[in-house]
Amino acid sequence: MARTAFEELRVQLRTLRWLGVLRFTIDFKKCLVQNNASEERSAWLYLMGVVGITCSLIIYSTYYPSHFIMGKHNSTGNCYALINIRSCSVVTMLIYIQLYIQRFRFVTLLQSMLQFNKISGSHRKKGTFVFYYFTHLSLLIICMLNYAYGYWTAGVRLTTIPIYLLQYGFSYLILGQVVVLFVCIQQILLSILKYYNQVLLISVESCKQSREFYDNFCKHNHVMWLNYIEINHCFGLMLLPVTGFILLITPSGPFYLVSTIFEGRFLQNWRFAFMSLTAILWSLPWIVLLVLAIGRNDVQKEVSKLVYYRSIVVCF
Repeated sequence: MARTAFEELRVQLRTLRWLGVLRFTIDFKKCLVQNNASEERSAWLYLMGVVGITCSLIIYSTYYPSHFIMGKHNSTGNCYALINIRSCSVVTMLIYIQLYIQRFRFVTLLQSMLQFNKISGSHRKKGTFVFYYFTHLSLLIICMLNYAYGYWTAGVRLTTIPIYLLQYGFSYLILGQVVVLFVCIQQILLSILKYYNQVLLISVESCKQSREFYDNFCKHNHVMWLNYIEINHCFGLMLLPVTGFILLITPSGPFYLVSTIFEGRFLQNWRFAFMSLTAILWSLPWIVLLVLAIGRNDVQKEVSKLVYYRSIVVCF
């Protein structure tokens, strides 16, 4: 297979496979995506492991909330922190459950995209997906370092800090990879849509009324169906809890600022500066994910051209 957008997407698909989701056998040369019994069994074991760990964390934080208290936080900040970590566990569990339930739809979506992308090639700037991938990993590192310093200076028990880091780190990794995959698939479908728009435009301008034109028109409609129906079925329900959780956790930075600095707990200038920087960076990685998830999509611009092609077909 020639180098296309899926060449850059391989690393991300492999990462998601290591995380226990989208465990498929993908043959890029033959454009085949298969879900065999061993991969399905592995996905089920990953799902059970994630459900067990997240439920254990929720139960632990419910029976021993004092272990999650930040000594230098006020009571409102501690209550908000408990809500956040429990919500984080619930959302992570829901994402794994939805990915497992929707795995056959992902097989259909990826196989269709492989076939179309092999025909149309790539019409986007190379390196975009790699940039998204490594940007997400860089933000993960910043997030973990910031949380480690913030929880330590806020007076969290040393035995509880790893729990905070593992929960938020793993959740940010899986949620971020899902969001980045959603953005990359949108861009691949957009490039395929542009290709068929150009093919149809050339056929219309040359006044060719042939079977090839109608075949391309049917393929164009199939890509439209992937854009609106399949993507919505695969990612629609997943992005709802992700977006809701990000909106919930975004104010944690200002809460951290109010609960520590504004109550006069850090009077030294250097500590005040470090805590201010920690509060500023606290929600930044999650905000970036939110911007990616609900960012502007150029598919609608390409879709508007469909009206013109439909009118031409009717004239024919």
